[in-house]
Order: sequence, then C-alpha cells, then structure tokens
Amino acid sequence: MSKFIVLKIDDIKDHLTFEEQLFLGTFVDRINLCRETEGKAVNDYVVINRDEPYIDEVTDIMRKHGHC
Repeated sequence: MSKFIVLKIDDIKDHLTFEEQLFLGTFVDRINLCRETEGKAVNDYVVINRDEPYIDEVTDIMRKHGHC
C-alpha cells in the first residue's frame, strides 16, 4: 500500500455522485479530527507529478533533506 493517497478535486467532482462526495468528505473530516485528538497536525501537502521536467531537481532537494 502507498504511503499517501492523492485525489484531484476535478476527478472527485466528475466521477463521484454527490452522495459519494459527501461520504468522502465525512471520511476526511473524521481522519482530521482523529489526528487532532491524537495531537498530530492536520497537514497540507504539495503534489508534483512525476512527469514534470523539474522532478529530478525536486527529488534531489527532498533526498538532501531525508525525504526520499
């Protein structure tokens, strides 16, 4: 299993029913609430597609800081 799940908002809107979108939002809210209860931060992330021409530079920076 991957460490992260990334979902594009447009894909959620285009491919899920309104009810499914509500369920997804409920699940995300629950996870965030549980993280807060555990004293963990609710994180924001930056997502970079692997096919971007600058991905090697970004990966090098991340590796330098122990994130790859």
